[in-house]
Amino acid sequence: MEQQQNMKTIIQILGIILHCRGSSADIRWERRSLVGEHVTLRCLFGSQSKVVEKSALTVEWNVVDKNTRKSIVYTFDGRAHENTDGYVVDELGLLQNNASLQLRNVTLRDEGLYTCRIITPMVHIETTSLEVLAQPSVSLPEKAAMTEGEEKSLQCDITGFYPKEVAVKWLIKRGSSMVFTDARNHSRVCTESPVQNQNGTYSTRSGITLHSFTVKDGEIHVICQVEHLSYTQPYSTTATLTVHAPSQLPYSAVTLVAVTSVISLLLVTCVTAGSLLLYRYFCKGTYQQEQTARCLM
Repeated sequence: MEQQQNMKTIIQILGIILHCRGSSADIRWERRSLVGEHVTLRCLFGSQSKVVEKSALTVEWNVVDKNTRKSIVYTFDGRAHENTDGYVVDELGLLQNNASLQLRNVTLRDEGLYTCRIITPMVHIETTSLEVLAQPSVSLPEKAAMTEGEEKSLQCDITGFYPKEVAVKWLIKRGSSMVFTDARNHSRVCTESPVQNQNGTYSTRSGITLHSFTVKDGEIHVICQVEHLSYTQPYSTTATLTVHAPSQLPYSAVTLVAVTSVISLLLVTCVTAGSLLLYRYFCKGTYQQEQTARCLM
């Protein structure tokens, strides 16, 4: 929003300057384009019934970018054309009083305030504010599962969008009914602040945590809804969340305790019996040795 306001301010200032110079026309336009599209910035001059001599025509297109840097992208001096790659003015169009600028494969760098200046020798000026948008890529797992009595977290990744402003909402759909998530349906939502990527776009992620008793009839649909200037309406993607009962052990806890007790008792019995046998064996051997020694004396 701040960038849009700054751009409008620049247009207003430029309009005042052009008016003070006594230009024959002061026309302003606003255009929006998605990254990768082709866009034409209009600039019509003179009268369609009166063709201007090509040799008497001077055309200049310049742009002031988001950082207020000015550059000339196209010129025609009555004889030759000079243009920056990606910027084209149709030569046949000039003969029909049409100096519209064509931009191919628009990028974020193309955003700015464009000015068309025509001298015929009357001065004709048009300005166009070009706003470039990048649609986000939104991803969410299609399916997820959770266990009764537990919580489950889902993450929605929103990447590659411009401008920075974006809104993320979560909805829960049960059958034909749909509600926004809040504390009443035992859910928690956390959305991070957008982070700028190296190419100038932004990315963020939003997560939701749900408790199993939110899921009725074993299944719900969790929807991540994204609102952005590049969309004509909110974009949504859905995950199906199912709940499973806890896995059952092959034996009950009581059975396990009983078996453990029996095994422990058997081990104690074996150790005790073995100790008694060893004791009797060693004691008997000692007694016989003593009796033999007495007889020899």
